[in-house]
Amino acid sequence: MSGQDKSHRIQIIVAVIGLVGVLGAAVIANWDKLFPKVITNFKEFGPEKVSCNGSGQVCSNRFAIDVTTRGVLKVKYVVPPTHCSPIKIHFYLDGEPVRSTGTLGWKGGSGQFSSLPLTSGKIDLGPVSSGNHSISLEAEGEAAGCNRGQLNSWLGNLQVWTSVLDK
Repeated sequence: MSGQDKSHRIQIIVAVIGLVGVLGAAVIANWDKLFPKVITNFKEFGPEKVSCNGSGQVCSNRFAIDVTTRGVLKVKYVVPPTHCSPIKIHFYLDGEPVRSTGTLGWKGGSGQFSSLPLTSGKIDLGPVSSGNHSISLEAEGEAAGCNRGQLNSWLGNLQVWTSVLDK
């Protein structure tokens, strides 16, 4: 390789390193614009009584809320103190079923029901597209406690985490 070729390669390498440095400085200077800080909001909904139609254990009436998010969407159902029988909660996002809990207990449940959880735990439904979304909950009862074979009503009690972009 001639001295002129080596000199040309060195100039190219120096130019590339300079370009990378300039681009890196631009990214650092505009980091907040390129990657805005996400802030998570928390909100509680309910308890709201849901009366059931029909004669079975699945309550066809749903507890529904609308939320706005930038991608984060987490939910948690908490059994209210007035429940007196086991229940499963089916979560819907924009009308589509997405998750279901196992059997949840009730405060003061006895025997096999005394060790059942009283919350769904935090459930991650995201990431979802930015914008408005509908979350609905459908309850499914079980014959035990005060439930004598038909779920007549239940309480919607939901905690929701969403995100907004820091401005």
